[in-house]
Amino acid sequence: MSARHWLSKSRYQTGLNCRKALWLAVHEPDAAEPTSAGQQARFEAGNAVGELARDRFPDGVLIEEGHTEQRAALARTSELIEQSVPILYEAAFVYDDVLVRADVMYRDSDAWNLVEVKSSTKSKPEHVTDAAIQTYVVEGAGLMVGKAFVGHLDTTYVYQGGGYDLDALFALDDVTDAVRAYLPSIPAKVADLQGMLDGPCPADRIGKQCSSPYRCGFFGHCHAFMPAFPVTELPYLSEKGLTALLDDELYGILDVPLDHPALSAKQREASAVIQSGEMLLLGDLAATLSKLAYPVHCLDFETFKPTLPLYPGTRAHQSVPFQWSDHVVFEDGDLEHREFLFEGDGDPRPHFLDSLLAAIDGEGSVVVYSNYENSQLEALAKDFPHYREPIAAVQGRLFDLEKEVVKQHVRHPDFHAFTSIKYVGPALVADLSYDSLGIQNGDAAMLLYEAVAAGRVTPDERQRILDDLREYCGMDTTSLVKLLERFRELAE
Repeated sequence: MSARHWLSKSRYQTGLNCRKALWLAVHEPDAAEPTSAGQQARFEAGNAVGELARDRFPDGVLIEEGHTEQRAALARTSELIEQSVPILYEAAFVYDDVLVRADVMYRDSDAWNLVEVKSSTKSKPEHVTDAAIQTYVVEGAGLMVGKAFVGHLDTTYVYQGGGYDLDALFALDDVTDAVRAYLPSIPAKVADLQGMLDGPCPADRIGKQCSSPYRCGFFGHCHAFMPAFPVTELPYLSEKGLTALLDDELYGILDVPLDHPALSAKQREASAVIQSGEMLLLGDLAATLSKLAYPVHCLDFETFKPTLPLYPGTRAHQSVPFQWSDHVVFEDGDLEHREFLFEGDGDPRPHFLDSLLAAIDGEGSVVVYSNYENSQLEALAKDFPHYREPIAAVQGRLFDLEKEVVKQHVRHPDFHAFTSIKYVGPALVADLSYDSLGIQNGDAAMLLYEAVAAGRVTPDERQRILDDLREYCGMDTTSLVKLLERFRELAE
């Protein structure tokens, strides 16, 4: 390998999405945000899928040398190819100062087929360029690539228990034609990225690439110049709209003229509220709240989406409810907290349903925040049809606080144009904050519980995660109780 800044397939992908992100990754890696517990859990789940995919192509040889031993990995790969080994895992190749590790490669006559393994449920455009840069390097290193595949999880496969049917679990999408069509553009792209790395940090400005196809690790670094209430918080802001605002050097919502042509009607309304600095009440809030019947159950679910199906009758990435919290408000003002968190082995859903239906049996409204609980109940009714009638009874009592109250009646500058409870709660109730919690959002909750359910944590980590989950879910329903109190005050 030469003295130039080398690229890997991940660096190449980063550079395609954002040149500045690649430059920072090479020259200022400490500017990246720390890896969260949720992100770490996602990485571990992806690694588990990659390891399982090797069994889809059994009897191969793993190049065990890690990413700090690339020269040894290259030598070992060359040795195994000379020995006519038919299947390789993590084979290493270098060409044009680009080094790649191929998830799976297997011989097909005089050529090698390449499989890029993903834990997603479908092929995506970025997977094609990923397979393409590997094909470019492998062929540049002297081998012939016959076909290129993206191997991903197939959601039509229903797990029956026991060992996985790997042929059914993994779908192989043949992306050879797309890869071949893309290959001629790679040399110029590699040269451009290499040249960029030899110069100063690119002046690329913020845009959709900051959060698509994933949130960039340098998001905070690159957005640090933005003021309070940045224009990026405007609802449904398109890339074209953001570009128009940045072209006019408008970075904060407080500075955007309400008649700016880039604003939609909803964005104009959100800007007006933020610029006014005052809460705005719309319609007859009291009439809406009068629909509530005591006892009022303030309910929240937590679910996780096991990357690999864990329970018979489930599919890859299927939502599985495992926890609920219910703060019950009685007409005399008494408050009672009920909760459930599945800590055992096996499918949580039957235990979840039995405990939930027993806890909220009877009369009274069931207050939720968003349609999520309703959608989960609908899915449970399909998978457990003998529960359909009691589930339908609960669904008939649901009251969506976000839809019925927040979106219809309340605007506040500190919502930052969002209606999520994570914004609405602290804006309206002074002592509501998730900042001190070990788990602060639903994404982290589901990923950490998956690590627990899959047995990828130590006993101490397991207990800490379970304790944090109880606190987090309980905070969500505490927020509902306090928000209801606040809305009743506003309605007076």
